[in-house]
Amino acid sequence: MAVEYSPQTVADLTAAFGQTGIVRPMRIGRYEAGRELTFDITGVAPARPARMRVRIERFVGGGYAGQVYRVKLLELDAPEGPISGLAVGDCYALKILLPPRASSARFRDALYAVGFQAPFSLQSNPAAARAGALWQTLIRRAARLKLGSERAVTEIHATFVDSALGSCGEISEWIDGRVWRFETDDHFGRRRHWKVGQPRDGFGSPEYLAKRQFMADVVDLLHEMGAPELARQYEWWTCKSQPNCLKRHDGGDDPAAGLTAVDFRAGLALLPFLPMSPADVWLIAKGIGRGSLVQFDRGNLTKLKGFIEAHHEHFSDMADVVAELETAERRYRDSQIDITHNFPRLAYSPRLWGTILAGAVDSWRIRNVIDEPTADVLHKNRFAAALFGLLGTLAPASLIAGLVVLVSCLFRWRITAAEGIAGVALVTVGPAVVRLLRALMGRADVRHHYGRIVTQGLYLRKAFRAHVYEALIGWHRAGRLDERHTERVKRHVWLYLIHRPLSVLPAGLHRFLTDGRYVLGVLHFILIRPVKLVLNADLRETWMREMLAEGLRRRIISDDEADQIDKHIPDPFVQKYLKALAVHVCTLPISQVVALIAAMIYSWSMGLHFWYDFWKVWGIALAFIATVQVVPISPGSLVRGLYVLYLVIRERNFKDYNIAVFLAFFKYIGYLAFPIQMANRYPVLSRFMAGHWATGAARMVPVFGEHGALLEHGVFDLFFNYSLTLRRRIRVRVKQRKALPQRHWHFVPIALAAGAIYAAISWVYVRQGFVPAQRHIWYATLVVPLIAGWVTARWAGGAPPARRVVLGAFTGLLAGLLAGGAYVFFLAHLQAGADQAVDMSTLVKPAVAATVWRLFTFGILATVGALICENIVPEPSPSASLAH
Repeated sequence: MAVEYSPQTVADLTAAFGQTGIVRPMRIGRYEAGRELTFDITGVAPARPARMRVRIERFVGGGYAGQVYRVKLLELDAPEGPISGLAVGDCYALKILLPPRASSARFRDALYAVGFQAPFSLQSNPAAARAGALWQTLIRRAARLKLGSERAVTEIHATFVDSALGSCGEISEWIDGRVWRFETDDHFGRRRHWKVGQPRDGFGSPEYLAKRQFMADVVDLLHEMGAPELARQYEWWTCKSQPNCLKRHDGGDDPAAGLTAVDFRAGLALLPFLPMSPADVWLIAKGIGRGSLVQFDRGNLTKLKGFIEAHHEHFSDMADVVAELETAERRYRDSQIDITHNFPRLAYSPRLWGTILAGAVDSWRIRNVIDEPTADVLHKNRFAAALFGLLGTLAPASLIAGLVVLVSCLFRWRITAAEGIAGVALVTVGPAVVRLLRALMGRADVRHHYGRIVTQGLYLRKAFRAHVYEALIGWHRAGRLDERHTERVKRHVWLYLIHRPLSVLPAGLHRFLTDGRYVLGVLHFILIRPVKLVLNADLRETWMREMLAEGLRRRIISDDEADQIDKHIPDPFVQKYLKALAVHVCTLPISQVVALIAAMIYSWSMGLHFWYDFWKVWGIALAFIATVQVVPISPGSLVRGLYVLYLVIRERNFKDYNIAVFLAFFKYIGYLAFPIQMANRYPVLSRFMAGHWATGAARMVPVFGEHGALLEHGVFDLFFNYSLTLRRRIRVRVKQRKALPQRHWHFVPIALAAGAIYAAISWVYVRQGFVPAQRHIWYATLVVPLIAGWVTARWAGGAPPARRVVLGAFTGLLAGLLAGGAYVFFLAHLQAGADQAVDMSTLVKPAVAATVWRLFTFGILATVGALICENIVPEPSPSASLAH
């Protein structure tokens, strides 16, 4: 269920905060659509001052590097001349270099502080923000030379400081484009043979390969210009750089036309001991080789000048940009301690320390840690500035000390009350006290605010109410409270004390525990809505159109493609597909329910009591549930497969289901059985549904699952394009097998052989005096049915693929039945060997449990073995394929 919030509710809370009359300003995390903002800006090339007024049209999103808005320029006052690229009435991208989420900002700032011993530069250092914009301007000019057009790099028009959010920012051209198109490719194996620099013809997925080539070209250009750390933004195997490159919608059908590098601002510092992607390991090694232990955005100005000199005719009008970049880079690098680069100078250069302290004061002022009068005092008194900075280091020191205390107690598995209180206080109270002391020292409005709190009871109530309004804005945006509950807490602020302890929980759980309507809505969404979708055709069409709207919002499809899909929704086959998809949604809980039942049966067979052995029973249940999540075929997928098989039999129509009837039995890929089936008849719809599912699945992975990242396309390829590739390969093999006679009877001797092998392995343990449980011969339980299913499918002659898989399942069921019988026989044998009368009543319980369990495991694993056999189809080499 998507998180939605009301901008009007946020606006009402903002207005309510203003009406409280407290003296401190409201803390703002991000802006809402419709708000008008005014900034004093400085153009990039040339560097002219101006004032602009913009209206926010929408919040685009944000990450560690900052938050992005689409804005419309309403007014521009440029007394010294026009700002290049800015025109009243046009739309632009406004980027403020502060993450929209406080947790992201804390993580980003912590990494940067470890690496450079300074606040995050792009947010709080105008020289750093300015240097980045100037670098990008020069890169854009170089793109004309190396990439064919300046449009291959986004143009930054101006930089500014946002005093409300406490961050530097920039305004740049708005790129109307997409990250990439999910392309249908039934020769998926060819792509891995393609190398950067080779021709792309014949390898499939032309837009995917064109983007990879373009990003490699950008990386090469940045290295040639002396900006290797900026190149990290476009390294393919960071697996999260792909959203930094967009394809303009006006680029046409040419997959390489309109590709644009849009973001050169790094979000996270790259520390030598903390690689965060596969490519980072190599990038760290290369950085160390250059003498850069910590990497972020450092460039080589000497190499840049050499590049410009070699192509001076293309940079003849850029002398002022280069000169300003040199000045900004020097001020930026000298404003940080940065031990890894400044270590020798730190020991002997008073000028460097003066620049560092001045940069720290400017950073505190921009981030609203101090006000203007305090900044003037600290600029004049370096000793006071140093003391203020040292005070700030006590917050992370307290946090680290508290974590050390708590972690050491965990390692000892013992914690005293004093240790617990001290650890929690150091983690929570210590940093808060340090921040409060710095705020009192640095800002007059904060001193006035807290002074009135301790002296005026009425003001204390106003301040508490204002604090609640600020918290409610964040909670409402995060989906913790809906409009109704937000309004209720706004009216009765004492309810904040109930919600505050719950705010440490995930947003969905917080709301689940406090909102009865939300609980009913979740239960309706999970239990009732799927049934309604099966029974109500109009509701299914509405569901499909909702998915189309979401696809348009995510830019998975274009407007024309959405219109084309919408026209096909009434088609009978699409209606059958939507109904089948609704049935698939209904079967989602089946695997978990069956796993719980199987766990209860197993616990009962082990003699465990539900209450006396509560944790053991639930441990077994969780293990069973985890198992059904990872196996390729589960009870739920079996039901889905049987439903598609039922459609085939009822309609006597195998042709329209020849792919879906096979793939539906798989656990995860089964959701794409019908999109793959429709690939020939409705290619756009098929690609959209696969892309919609892939983007939803990738979102569950933090960082790497963001929209447009490599994981998203990888999921699409794995579950859609690879399936199409298998379909093509299987069709070729089916044609080759038609000349062979079909064979069905062979599954019986194979099952007998599998059961005999399993019994023989069990007999080894019986001779030692006990009948082995599954945990003793888990290897045989895994390997024997897998091989039996594989051999059954392999020796089925000319039988079609679906029948081969069914024969494999029959082999597993029969072998499981024999294995269960052998288990009972061995139990009876041991009883008889102990001179005891065989009591059949004592054998019923273990016989049932052993047989059911072996039928379940052998049936699934033999089916998996048959599927593996059917899906191992070699792909011809690219050269051979292209030759044909």
